Amino acid sequence: MRLAGKTALVTGGGNGLGRGIVEGLCAEGASVLFLEIENDWVRQTEADFRARSMTVIGVHGDVTKVADVKAAAERCMAEWGRLDILVNNAGVSMPLAIDLADLPLDEWHRLINVNLTGPLLCTQAVVPLMKQGGGGSIINITSISARSCYPGAGAYSISKAALEALTLQSAVELGPFNIRVNSMSLGWFRSALNEHVYQKPGELARREGMIPLGRIGSAEDCARLAVFLASDDSNYITGESIESDGGLLAAGLKYSVELARLRPATKA
Repeated sequence: MRLAGKTALVTGGGNGLGRGIVEGLCAEGASVLFLEIENDWVRQTEADFRARSMTVIGVHGDVTKVADVKAAAERCMAEWGRLDILVNNAGVSMPLAIDLADLPLDEWHRLINVNLTGPLLCTQAVVPLMKQGGGGSIINITSISARSCYPGAGAYSISKAALEALTLQSAVELGPFNIRVNSMSLGWFRSALNEHVYQKPGELARREGMIPLGRIGSAEDCARLAVFLASDDSNYITGESIESDGGLLAAGLKYSVELARLRPATKA
């Protein structure tokens, strides 16, 4: 029970890896409020956790709207009188592979607003409350795409690289207030939201063959790292981006070969 007595706000916690993080924090004793844009997931996920005697509150809202973010933070204070942990998990990816030269401006704004502005707004909302409580832990969910770009996903990679820069800047500014800020840089993970990808013939084996540890990450893997960064076990760690990818980035040469297969060189 490493998080007993602590409270957390998790964005995008209604499904996928976010739901796994909510479960992991609760299992270690935390009370958790999750902010979720999909209304159908809010009550169902809240009910599922409460049926297991977990202290979870689901709130419908959008991380790009200041009023929604502030309301979620204030709800934490109203319910529990403190806010110790923020997990900026809510994010969007690109539905199609689009090179930067062809990227519609509205798609650029969508990615930046959710993946970068959202975490900034949430950070701004919780910092005064964490200062009041004597400190806290902010965890930003980024991606190894921030340092491993591939064709057609440039805008997503840029948004995650910028989120890592936000992590560094926030860690420097908030350190004097005992507020730690770190990133979880994720590789390939499997959850309910992307299960359709792994149902494609051969896709799971192809990806696992590229990962040194030989398997795709799970929601439990993600949650364990979030718990570590939220707990006092990491109380001297801030400004870090911790890769959780099974060694995928370390296998960069093999990854580059795979990218070459995806984008063959144009013959003269």
